[in-house]
Amino acid sequence: MNDRYYGKVVATTDRFTLVMNKGSENGVELGDKFLVVGLGQSIIDSDTQEELGRLEVLRGHVKVSHVQERISTARSCEFEQHPDVSGINNATPPDTSGTVKVAESREAVITHVERKVKELDGAQIGDFLLKQ
Repeated sequence: MNDRYYGKVVATTDRFTLVMNKGSENGVELGDKFLVVGLGQSIIDSDTQEELGRLEVLRGHVKVSHVQERISTARSCEFEQHPDVSGINNATPPDTSGTVKVAESREAVITHVERKVKELDGAQIGDFLLKQ
């Protein structure tokens, strides 16, 4: 493993949770965040035919939820947000404050936003972790 990668995925427990091969003896602490990447195809420079590296395929972001001596458990820390916009007509998409602009300069406030944890995108044993 090269110096770019902090650790590896050694198990997945569900679509949201993984186990990494680093723990407290490696300095992992509760709440640490990592980017999970898989390695894709080799990228070749079309002019020189030199291999430039392998494409990193983003699987998601995780946060350490449990630390043991030699392994740690981490869970997806990204969320999907789906605002409830039923009953709002002639509206533009909500801005970051949750406010929707409606025709004639009226504003409607979204009172309910469904927020659920985003699944890791195909995380698997052997994927790498980059410390954030």
